[in-house]
Amino acid sequence: MNLANRLTVARFAMACAVFAFLLLSRPAFHWAAFVLFALAIATDWFDGQVARRMKIVSAFGKVADPIADKVLVLGAFMALERSHPAMIPLWAVFIILARELLIGGLRVLHAVSGRPVAAEKWGKWKMGFQSFAVLAIIGLLSATETWSGVPLWAGILIYYLTVLCALASLSSAYFYYRNSRKLLESSWS
Repeated sequence: MNLANRLTVARFAMACAVFAFLLLSRPAFHWAAFVLFALAIATDWFDGQVARRMKIVSAFGKVADPIADKVLVLGAFMALERSHPAMIPLWAVFIILARELLIGGLRVLHAVSGRPVAAEKWGKWKMGFQSFAVLAIIGLLSATETWSGVPLWAGILIYYLTVLCALASLSSAYFYYRNSRKLLESSWS
């Protein structure tokens, strides 16, 4: 297994740890989740750089890398919604999850049709935005649990960051659908 793929596998492990730490109700675990999430974001950037520079792009990496990203972000949102339902709206998490499943289905349809599609810039922007938004959410939640002087707007910001992540998911899904519309219509007949 090459270095880029090892980093992807490490991101899966970090995603599981982030999920578990966010479910625990101690601020120390939430700060640990914050650090692990930041490291996982770094591995996402670094594994792509390593694969391209060393020319070790693999079929495993092409499939596992985006899945690791989804496990990281969706796992964090699910755990955050479970532990802080007043701040993380379930409907927004549902939209984010539904988008990932629908686009995953479109990717399979592309592959079955012999026209595999690379990640689009809108999907990459969405992932980047969601990654940093989740990191900010974890940081804000950890801060509110640790220090009493955190302003009230921190909780409101958490809510709206989650809503913005859902809107980014919808926007990205629209562009993906628009680019896949002909393939979808031909598959229906």
